[in-house]
Amino acid sequence: MKKRLISALLALGMVLSLVCLPGRPTAYGQTANEKLAETRAKIAELDQQLAAARANKEDVMNQKYILDQRCSALIEEIEIIGVQISETTARIEENEVQEEAQYDLFCRQVREEEERGVISYWSVLFKATGFADLLSRLDFVNEVMDYDKSVIEGLRAIRAQLAEDRTALQMQEEEMNGAKAELEAQIAEAEALIAKYTEEEGALQALHDEKEADAARLEQEIREAEERARREEEERRRQEEERQQQQQTPTVTESGYAWPTNDTRLITSPFGNRPAPGGIYSTWHGGVDIGANYGTNVLASKSGTVLISRWYGGYGYCVVIQHDYGNLTLYGHMSRLLCSEGQQVSQGQVIGLVGSTGNSTGPHIHFEIRENGVKVNPLNYLTGWIRGFS
Repeated sequence: MKKRLISALLALGMVLSLVCLPGRPTAYGQTANEKLAETRAKIAELDQQLAAARANKEDVMNQKYILDQRCSALIEEIEIIGVQISETTARIEENEVQEEAQYDLFCRQVREEEERGVISYWSVLFKATGFADLLSRLDFVNEVMDYDKSVIEGLRAIRAQLAEDRTALQMQEEEMNGAKAELEAQIAEAEALIAKYTEEEGALQALHDEKEADAARLEQEIREAEERARREEEERRRQEEERQQQQQTPTVTESGYAWPTNDTRLITSPFGNRPAPGGIYSTWHGGVDIGANYGTNVLASKSGTVLISRWYGGYGYCVVIQHDYGNLTLYGHMSRLLCSEGQQVSQGQVIGLVGSTGNSTGPHIHFEIRENGVKVNPLNYLTGWIRGFS
């Protein structure tokens, strides 16, 4: 009876040591996979639209619009694959630690069995002094064999998961490289398309007219938004005055503009009269163009409320932020929008990524400041800029 108790306790201790090891990680969550499938479905749909637009050779700007949207979807695909790669890599590192621990456990178990002389199960059974002792020894051998089997199965499972994850990681890295190459080719195609189009007779005038129409439409929408903001501001001030009368505390307001990016101070096109780069823009420029690399963060110059965050014709992906009544900033040609209409943003917050969407021949930030409905020169507020125009 005493031997049976000792053998049971020994087996229980070995089982507990196995249970205490970190468990096998669960399979990769479906959320990112579903998001990736959704993004790729969007790309496939854009491919169909692009094929139809290419068939109509006159519809150049629609092709540019679809290419811009496809680039944005590819950027989203690359980001999702990047998340998958990070999680797969972390899982591989975790499983490598578990593999080492499980292998050490297996080696330790074999050594312990050799030291106890139970590596030969038949020799243990033949040493029985009676039938009751034989049953006790048989129970012990079964427990040891079950434990050995569980250790080996655990080691095999971890190694199988490692092999699966390493294969998945290689595929994900290939997908990432393929998507990046496709994005670069897509950006080059979009820029070449509009550059070639501007060489055609009448194309420059058409782009200029489209830009003017977009500007007029945007002006109207801004006026309507400003009127709503004015009414809201009046109501806010009225409520604030009532609160101050009750509390007798002053109101501190924020002022001052910040650069809409931390990575560059290069002004490639100034405010006001200027040569028309590529013939696309009018010779009067309502803002400044800040040269920046594709994908660079675009930052809110001041805190405020996002009035517009969407595609806006020649401005491409565009954001307009209302800071207070009569005061707003505009950011154009982004490759991706990272804020939504009605959202409150703080100064320096990322609102999008630099791109070349809309009527644009290369990546940059079109940046405007409007005071009391009038466009003003942003360089009167931004210091340390570098001249990048003739």
